Amino acid sequence: MKSTITISPVWGLYWQAAAVFGVLLMAWSGLAGAVGTASSTTITNRSSLTYSVGSVAQTLIESSPTGNSTPGATLGTDTTFVVDNKVDVLVTEGNSTYTSVSPGQTAAVTTFTVTNLGNTTQDFALAAANLSSGAILFSGTDNFDGTSCSAFRESGANAGYQAAQDTATYIDELPASGTTTATVYVVCDIPSGQANGSNAVVSLTATARAGGAAASLGAALTETTGANTAGVDIVFADGAGTDDASRNAAYSARDAYRVSASALTVTKTVALVCDPLNSITNPKNIPGAVVRWTITVSNAVTASASATLTQVSDALNANSTFDPDLITGAGGAAGCEGAAAGAGTAESANASGFKLDVTGDTRPGTYPKFFTTANDNDGADLNGTTVEIDYGPAMPAEGTYSAGELKAGESVVVYFNVSIN
Repeated sequence: MKSTITISPVWGLYWQAAAVFGVLLMAWSGLAGAVGTASSTTITNRSSLTYSVGSVAQTLIESSPTGNSTPGATLGTDTTFVVDNKVDVLVTEGNSTYTSVSPGQTAAVTTFTVTNLGNTTQDFALAAANLSSGAILFSGTDNFDGTSCSAFRESGANAGYQAAQDTATYIDELPASGTTTATVYVVCDIPSGQANGSNAVVSLTATARAGGAAASLGAALTETTGANTAGVDIVFADGAGTDDASRNAAYSARDAYRVSASALTVTKTVALVCDPLNSITNPKNIPGAVVRWTITVSNAVTASASATLTQVSDALNANSTFDPDLITGAGGAAGCEGAAAGAGTAESANASGFKLDVTGDTRPGTYPKFFTTANDNDGADLNGTTVEIDYGPAMPAEGTYSAGELKAGESVVVYFNVSIN
């Protein structure tokens, strides 16, 4: 780029040239500060001066960094400077909400985006951290820590975190476009036993490192101090993230895990059915009496997740004998013979010693259900002296329910009788 200046009075030559050079210097400064100009770019400029002496046009004089007085169109020298490295990075949380997790879940994923806002291709070191208890995010207060937390860059092979593919622990050679981003996953394990609604706040910090060498994390950057040098100086221009200061070549952002758990309560109660002397009228716990055990599993209405029930087992006391018919005690004293198959009045049918009911549900199936003690895969068995209820087959998949599912606000109740020896 060349500038042409015309000055008539010879005595004003130097004063006006100085003024023009000042204007040019300001123009160059604006160019150097333009967003997006890559570092190490050389900005080159030379001015041309035309003038007259005594109304006679003189040969032009070109500029040089040290001053040039020799007329001639090619006798000047370019004035140059090099654009410095403006280091700037932004980290943002992926979806403006928490990640829902289950107690004991492994490899729970939160997602972040890292953007290089500087003017140099840079590497970025990644660091995941748990926040101190009491940190608040997405209206939840941190009260536990994830374990084995690590940060990994998305490889691009498949969308979403893939443990076998997304293994890079740093960002390599991220271009300085201001629009090119890298997806980073913070991956933590969730300790078992965490209550529904518990929160763990985590942070991701991306720190700029030297770029230029592919497949390796570049060296740490040091900001240039003192006066501007002729080389490529380094200037930290980043703002303050959630967990780091401004102008430190780094930026941080937070995300959170929130435990979505069932809230199960298991209750076991006992009630007298009958005894062989009083039948069902004010029976007592005497030998020969029949009692009904009731096992209730409830998922609280405040739970934020269903529970998939597997099995409940109950080892019978040695002083009791299982009632194979689930008798009601009807028929007088003679009908209170719970240990004798077919001796009493069965609630449903002889040999159907288990009853299961669900409450608060919208299952399309018919409940209550009665099950035999035979090994017929109905979900209810008497193995020796141990009662076992397998909820999967006993509460099969139906409608919107998966097998064994107990949604929030629902209860499942199992009934069986024993007689006192």
